[in-house]
Amino acid sequence: MPDYRKERDTTILDLVKLLLQLDEAEIHEDNEGNKIQTIYLGDIRSITPSGKVYYPFAHSNVDPCPRCEGTGNLRNKHAKIHNFRRANKKYHTTFQQWYKMYGAPINRRKKQQQLKEKYINQMEQWEYQHICTECNGLGSLEARLDEDFWEQLQSELDTIGAWYHSSEGDGCNILVSRTAREQYD
Repeated sequence: MPDYRKERDTTILDLVKLLLQLDEAEIHEDNEGNKIQTIYLGDIRSITPSGKVYYPFAHSNVDPCPRCEGTGNLRNKHAKIHNFRRANKKYHTTFQQWYKMYGAPINRRKKQQQLKEKYINQMEQWEYQHICTECNGLGSLEARLDEDFWEQLQSELDTIGAWYHSSEGDGCNILVSRTAREQYD
């Protein structure tokens, strides 16, 4: 399966062909009275990398990530709970002092901002678990590839002023719509 996040130079859609199809599409009104043009892009099972339909709360049909075994987290080999607690305590006490002195966390000085970043980096370094870099914390490589696919699809459609959505009758059908050009003329 390709990694859509790394391969930004490759596109999912042929935008010229898509624009021609949208120009030829029939103009109709949506529920809000806007005139739009819509075309059928495909079925979720045929256009997504995994080819599966699943929901975030019920994802038993996707394979677990081989690196984190479906948990979304990796154990930190260098984790020391006492160091994590110390950095966490320093961060919170420093934040409370700033809030008392300045009234709001927005009025931080440069040195205070550097201290905050230092404490946060220490907490990230010593915490017990890290987010899995393979699946990006989703627990499934297929789910991450699908998420990257949808993000790239939306970014490509944004360039032509279009958006994707599912059809009202069948949620697996993906349609591409844009506001009709006649509405602006």
